[in-house]
Amino acid sequence: MLNHFTTLQNLAEEFSKEFKSGTILEIFSQQKNELIISVSTHGTIKALVVSINPQMNFVFLREQIARAKRNSVSLFKEVTSAHIQRCTGHIYERTIKISLSDGRSLYLNLYGTASSNIFLTDENDIIINSFKNSKDFAGKKYNEITTNLDEDIMNLIPDFKSFEKQILSDENKTTFKSLKSVYPFLGSTLTREALHRSKVEDKVHVSELTTEDYKHIFQKLKEIFIELSKPEPTIYYTADVPRVLSMIQLQHLSGATAESYKSVNEAVKNFVIKSFKAHNIDSDKKDLLLKIRNELDKARRTEKALQYEVLESDRAKNYEHVAKVILANLQHLTKGTKEIDIEDVFNNNKLMRITLDPKLNPAQNAEKYFDKARKSKIAHVESIKRLAGVKKQTALLEKLLLHLDNCHTKEQVNEFKEEYETDLKAMHLITSKERADLPPFRIFKVAGGFEVWVGKSSANNELLTMKYAKPNDLWFHTRGSSGSHTVLRVGNSKTQPGKEAVRQAASIAAYYSKMRNASNVPVGYCEKKYVRKPKNTPAGIVTMEREKVIFVEPGLPDEN
Repeated sequence: MLNHFTTLQNLAEEFSKEFKSGTILEIFSQQKNELIISVSTHGTIKALVVSINPQMNFVFLREQIARAKRNSVSLFKEVTSAHIQRCTGHIYERTIKISLSDGRSLYLNLYGTASSNIFLTDENDIIINSFKNSKDFAGKKYNEITTNLDEDIMNLIPDFKSFEKQILSDENKTTFKSLKSVYPFLGSTLTREALHRSKVEDKVHVSELTTEDYKHIFQKLKEIFIELSKPEPTIYYTADVPRVLSMIQLQHLSGATAESYKSVNEAVKNFVIKSFKAHNIDSDKKDLLLKIRNELDKARRTEKALQYEVLESDRAKNYEHVAKVILANLQHLTKGTKEIDIEDVFNNNKLMRITLDPKLNPAQNAEKYFDKARKSKIAHVESIKRLAGVKKQTALLEKLLLHLDNCHTKEQVNEFKEEYETDLKAMHLITSKERADLPPFRIFKVAGGFEVWVGKSSANNELLTMKYAKPNDLWFHTRGSSGSHTVLRVGNSKTQPGKEAVRQAASIAAYYSKMRNASNVPVGYCEKKYVRKPKNTPAGIVTMEREKVIFVEPGLPDEN
């Protein structure tokens, strides 16, 4: 890959040719964990880009980079105007050493971990400065793992008997683990390639191998080593996304889309650029997929709740039946009763248990049940209408999810957004900047599947009204009393909330006010676009225009 031993060794050779008699003009950073070495060489200015980001270590040479006027910092000023002598790498170390003509050196340590760093040392390898944690390293000896840089890879091929002995040193290991431990510089990809060419399973234990198997592996390793000495840098793709960078042609990936390059530097540069591009595509796609999935989950929950409401068509009949039974037994009932078993004159005088409000007399209890029956009928009709709309929305979201999931390029994602722009905007999937998690308010479901949001404090009320509420949402507040801002969410929905949804929202507003214990509370409401915030007023203070008033009993919806 980008910081594989063989990749870095080959890059060092190419850089050494490019930088011959080159002069360092400046070294700077304008992005976290990334450093740029500007070099004048062969009459042109080029930039060596080095990243020690743990997620992606890399180094490549490109044309001159214009330095940003802001958010840019100069580094390693000690080597400004220094001449580059040569660049070297080693098969056992993920490091490129840039030797300067005055004896100093720059070490690019690309370990692929948080310990990756860049060091400047003097002629005695004492650290002068470093990219990260300079104070911790300054004055210490740079511990170079290998001093014999530029070792020829062909020198690493032992004789067959030595090879067999090394592989058999631990018979409990699989062939993959054993080969990787003997030749750690191969890495997973080249180890897998050697076994693939040898036709040996990577999960087979070495104790199960025959002498012929060992010979096959040995021969294929020599073959790979020879190929590595004459690199053919190749990028292998999965759906236009670069996945593997190899210095040789990989037979175990022969079915994948591949692209070869004349130089290792060009291969690395293209891999990095295309990876960042793919990452941006993936990030954009993942964000949108997450939003669609969240919206789909919400739609499915709403659909399920509405289906339950529609199936509860007998609720109104039951309430009405109870009311009639109470009226038929007025002479047997008294105020203050909470629960009673009385004869159901409409069902062969069978005993029927009825729950009563002890604060109300029998006639008032009957009227309360008649009122519940009326409200249930209204809610039932509204739920049927709302259910049809939610089913359409669910089907559309499922279609969007399937289509976007099959987009694999930036162009495809853009085409998707363009094709479904109206639907995506209507559902606030490409315009809303709100967080994907639930907003910081009390949330309730009312008739028709609509949501009601309620503020929790003065500051929270203002946040709800001035930031989250949409112009067409219905805004509620008790009249003549302090209380929470309450919003019945409508947004861009083509289906408007019915009378029962409005009544329930008003009841919620009354419940979260100082008039919670009253029996009949006036609640004002209007569209949010008619709510104004006077200048220089405390948080939560607003005024209403085009106000309507509804009288309700404070309470929360049954399902909450």
